[in-house]
Amino acid sequence: MSKNIVLLGAGYGGISFLNTVLPHIPSDVRISVIDRLRHHTIKPEYYALASGSLNESKVKAAFPIHSQVEYIQDEIKEIQISFHKVICKEREVPFDQLIVALGCVDNYFNVPWAAEYAQSIQSFAKAMKTRKKIDELPSDSHVVIIGGGLSGVEFASDLREQHPELRITLLERSEEVLATLPDRIRKYVRQYLDDHMIEVLTNVSVTMIDNQAVYYGLERKTVLYDICVWTAGIMPNPISNPLLAYSNADRMNRIAVKENYELPYYNDIFVVGDCASSEFAPSAQLAHIQGKQLGDYFISVWKGSEYKAEPIKLKGVLGYLGKKTGFGLVGDNVLLGKVPNVIKSGVLWMHKHHMG
Repeated sequence: MSKNIVLLGAGYGGISFLNTVLPHIPSDVRISVIDRLRHHTIKPEYYALASGSLNESKVKAAFPIHSQVEYIQDEIKEIQISFHKVICKEREVPFDQLIVALGCVDNYFNVPWAAEYAQSIQSFAKAMKTRKKIDELPSDSHVVIIGGGLSGVEFASDLREQHPELRITLLERSEEVLATLPDRIRKYVRQYLDDHMIEVLTNVSVTMIDNQAVYYGLERKTVLYDICVWTAGIMPNPISNPLLAYSNADRMNRIAVKENYELPYYNDIFVVGDCASSEFAPSAQLAHIQGKQLGDYFISVWKGSEYKAEPIKLKGVLGYLGKKTGFGLVGDNVLLGKVPNVIKSGVLWMHKHHMG
């Protein structure tokens, strides 16, 4: 009897798993991949999709093809663990083994009406919706971006290049943008934003958003906007929440897993990517490594060999400031200027063009 592995999500973690296992898949194994899109997308470039500097074809990559892999384009609604099936909008999919690689969604931190009024760049569809709204803005409109982390900084910088006619304000809760990166990077980026007429307001704790303004602070100060975009935080896709009955959550509500990414208290269900607990912050780089490690585990089971995961070593952080300059932290080395921009472009190109 064939064993059916169901993979939820074809992002960085899911695709990395597939590319790892497909050369080794036994003849009695079938893999069903469920995703709402019919292609893999380069999520680190969603900000450029929203700003308008990239068209949608540039962030798409074909799925790897294999006779034992079926791709199901559908919307996942629920994981029914006890019944070993996944409920989708159009069908139910049974599984023998389940891999959850569902990624993340925006975390609005209970800010009233943020989900209703703020635009997003967190999914392909939402980035396209944000792009459409920006393209319809008249000159001198005001775009407010909430969140001065990597996504917010990259989006603001690229938006300035594409739309010099717009006013752009970046709101950040910490004392400075990119608060977790070294001081040299923060100062370099802040100077770039200032030089390119991107207003930065720091120590801003957003308390509410309505259809016209962002409210912050105890004094309920306001920033009026024409479009507001949320880049202030993420959380695991809530579809994964039923798995917490068989595990524990970390401080980001990510699911604790064993060394082989299996749930601690339920066999044959695995979690990788933004839904899986880790000592590291969520990223495409981390999801890719986890997906490969999970693939290595499956191969070891199929071959009857011992599995021992290597410690995860991230290569660093790279960020764009428009299309000509950037910043990065590789090991202990700070990179500023054109070099990190070129390196990041190369990394993303390699990922897109080596999909199997």
